[in-house]
Amino acid sequence: MTIMLAAILMVASIQHAPKSQKRPLRQPYPETGFWVTESSFLKNSTLVRYYANSNHLVSTVTEPTNLDITKVSVRRYLNKKLAEELAKDTTKASIQKIYETN
Repeated sequence: MTIMLAAILMVASIQHAPKSQKRPLRQPYPETGFWVTESSFLKNSTLVRYYANSNHLVSTVTEPTNLDITKVSVRRYLNKKLAEELAKDTTKASIQKIYETN
């Protein structure tokens, strides 16, 4: 009787155990600005557009290979290049406008 009760309690505890959470995908977001990629499979290249937070296009660069942005290393690379491009930006359009007056 006690063995049967122990078995029932064990089965009940297994069914109510919290499901293991999948590890979330690491998303290295850039601190300022954002980038957009456009892959061209015919030319085997990727066009990368770097923008400031104010939606100002800072630069456009063609990478010689197709970039797989699902990889964390590629996203880190693009974030690093974005920081470099924003540092080169002399128009100061990367600074967010809090308000505008007409």
